[in-house]
Amino acid sequence: MKNKLVLLLFLILTSVVSVSAQTLPDQKETLEVMKKVNGYFMKKYADYTTPSFYGRVRPSNIWTRGVYYEGLMALYSIYPREDYYKYTYDWADFHKWGMRNGNTTRNADDHCCGQTYIDIYNICPSDPNMIRNIKASIDMVVNTPQVNDWWWIDAVQMAMPIFAKFGKMTGEQKYYDKMWDMY
Repeated sequence: MKNKLVLLLFLILTSVVSVSAQTLPDQKETLEVMKKVNGYFMKKYADYTTPSFYGRVRPSNIWTRGVYYEGLMALYSIYPREDYYKYTYDWADFHKWGMRNGNTTRNADDHCCGQTYIDIYNICPSDPNMIRNIKASIDMVVNTPQVNDWWWIDAVQMAMPIFAKFGKMTGEQKYYDKMWDMY
C-alpha cells in the first residue's frame, strides 16, 4: 500500500512538473488582429444607425451592438484613434444616449449600451447628458426591491459593469449592494 501511495505521488508530481505554461501571443500581433477585426466591422457597418438584424430587426443600441462598442472602447483605451472615438460617440449621440425601452427599462439587453456611454463620458466628462438616461434607469433599478429580473448569464456581462462603474464614479455603496443582490 505504501509503495502504491509513493508511486501515485511520484506520478502526480512528474505530471505537474512536465506541464509547461502556455506562451502568450505577442502583444503587437494581438493588437494587429484587433485592429483588423475592428476595421472589418467598421467597414461592414459604416452606417452606425443601421438596425441590427438577428432573426428580426432591432435598434443598434441593444446588446447585439452594445457588446461591440464595449470592445471598441477597450481597444480605444490601448490604441486611441480619433475615428474609433468618433464612430462610438456618433452612435451614442444618434441614440440620444438612451436605451431601446427608455429610462424605465430593467432589461440588461437594453442597459448594455450604457457601459459605452459611461466610457465616453469618462474620457470627456463635459456633458452629463451622456449618462443621464442610463443613470436614471440604473437608479430606478437600485431604488426598487425587485432583484430577480436578470436571470440569464449574459446579464452579468451586459449590466453588472454599469453598477460597478456608477459605484466607482459616485462613491455610493448602493450600486455595489444592488449589483450583489441582483446576482
